[in-house]
Amino acid sequence: MNAIVPPPIVPVVLDVEASGFGPRSYPIEVGLALSDETAYCRLIRPEPGWTHWDPAAERVHHIGRESLERYGVPPGKVAEELNERLAGTVVYTDAWGDDYTWLAKLYDAAQRVPSFRLESMRSLLNDDEAGRWHETKNRVMNELRCERHRASADARVLQLTLLRVKYGDDLGLGPRAAHQIDEMTALDMLTLAEFYRAAHGHCERAWLRARHAAAISSGGRVIAEHLEHQLAGYVLMRPVSNAEWEMAAFNLHPWYRRTGLYRRLLTRSLAHLISHSVERLSSVVLPTHELAIRFHERLGFRCTGRSQEALHYEIAVADLARRLRQA
Repeated sequence: MNAIVPPPIVPVVLDVEASGFGPRSYPIEVGLALSDETAYCRLIRPEPGWTHWDPAAERVHHIGRESLERYGVPPGKVAEELNERLAGTVVYTDAWGDDYTWLAKLYDAAQRVPSFRLESMRSLLNDDEAGRWHETKNRVMNELRCERHRASADARVLQLTLLRVKYGDDLGLGPRAAHQIDEMTALDMLTLAEFYRAAHGHCERAWLRARHAAAISSGGRVIAEHLEHQLAGYVLMRPVSNAEWEMAAFNLHPWYRRTGLYRRLLTRSLAHLISHSVERLSSVVLPTHELAIRFHERLGFRCTGRSQEALHYEIAVADLARRLRQA
């Protein structure tokens, strides 16, 4: 069996919003852009001794102290969630000195220690890439139409900016792959945008393109069907290990959902998995997408974890093959 070449890794990026600057400031929100393109964001309820408040900072992040008191999560709970999601991970930030200090204050209040290591994003960049950072970041912000500073949104901007400066707009892919990504993104905007908005509060074309480009550049494979000269459906899979692949995306045009197209796409995808001796197929589903949830359950996928942002599923390739034969 041929070994899989390790793909370019989409880094986990962290961003912290704070009450201001200086030694008396404290974290009020923490956000993550994770490697599987999901996000995490929590408002932090201030401890009794956290009293510093800078109105100038509030004009930037637009988070009022009363919102923290009403919707914020205690530092202990936030630290617990971060440790569960990030155990053993290297996490990157563009403001290492500030974010390290604010995380330390969070973990001190929680009486815990981080399960992850925080590093500066600058360590990932050469001088040329660093020189293009601010221009690229401004372009990403314009494409994503970022109007409000939220920690998870800022982390996603940083993550996408890092990928852009290192791999280009299409992460080093050629024109054929770029055209394929454009087709997939157009179909996603037609059928999935409302689900992403319900789950994440936003859905921008540039973000969807970046997700697909990252998956393909990481060794992903697109199984697509065209009907009437347009993309009718596709499956995007990428390797996680020699034994496991992930179904990163699966979408059908509404015109073809009641045909046998989904079965044909899955049969072709299954053939690809078997030819690569893959044993398991995993998948991440938006919790708001009930059609996708029913689809996974009908095929026999097992739910292995859930959060507010995503449901995680898994199935043995042999079991998927058996289900498709019975369907």
